[in-house]
Amino acid sequence: MKSKIATTLPPLDDNALIVVLDITDDQTISGDIIGNLEAKDSGLAVNCTYYENIKNLKALARAEGANLIKITEHKLPDGWSTCHRLKATIYNVNQPKSYETQIEWRADRKLTWDDFKGEPDLENFPNALALTNSGFGYESGISMFKQGEVFVQSVFYNNSSWVLPEGRNDYVLRHEQIHFDITEIYSRKLRKALADSKVTSDDMLRAKVIFDQIFQELQKRQDKYDRETKHGDKKHTQENWEAIVELELEKYALYRAPD
Repeated sequence: MKSKIATTLPPLDDNALIVVLDITDDQTISGDIIGNLEAKDSGLAVNCTYYENIKNLKALARAEGANLIKITEHKLPDGWSTCHRLKATIYNVNQPKSYETQIEWRADRKLTWDDFKGEPDLENFPNALALTNSGFGYESGISMFKQGEVFVQSVFYNNSSWVLPEGRNDYVLRHEQIHFDITEIYSRKLRKALADSKVTSDDMLRAKVIFDQIFQELQKRQDKYDRETKHGDKKHTQENWEAIVELELEKYALYRAPD
């Protein structure tokens, strides 16, 4: 890691929101530039997946009082390096949430209606008051020294999640939160399945087979949730689902994402 800091600010709290904008994001950023960060390969780096380097950049940004990271360069692993090499500009902005394009699932980070930034799609979802687009994915580390770890993330996508004005109430929001929670349950199931199968970066074909199976299970579960609750209209059934989801999150608590 390398940094060039132009402005010194107090460090942020450990729980402070740090927003990351990828290299394709063209949002206009209004805030103070704190400096530049670089995650590069020293030639012997081993923990340098995109997931790990973003986590490291967040830690550096937090220490410098920055709450927004804009990726300005991203070199993929190639014949010269097994690392994702990143350059970024870090900022301190007044309302970091307004820049979010995706949200990683956290128990202490519940969805709000401000997170739903997409345009309503009534052509494909004519009876919906709101729609949550969430999913999970995985990434493996590559190392010449050891077997790489497989990382799994559960994510809510702001710009393709939406709500109609008449749907902006706490009850509908609870229904949408459960959709995201169900995604998190299946991301934990994926971590468990990968761990039980002892899958590492040496066997990503097997990882894909496991991923595809659990992703199909997730889609069926999401459909079942909407079908049985009638998109939240059946309040008693909705409450039952909320209780079931809470129990399942606890059941797979061992497989939640590391802090």
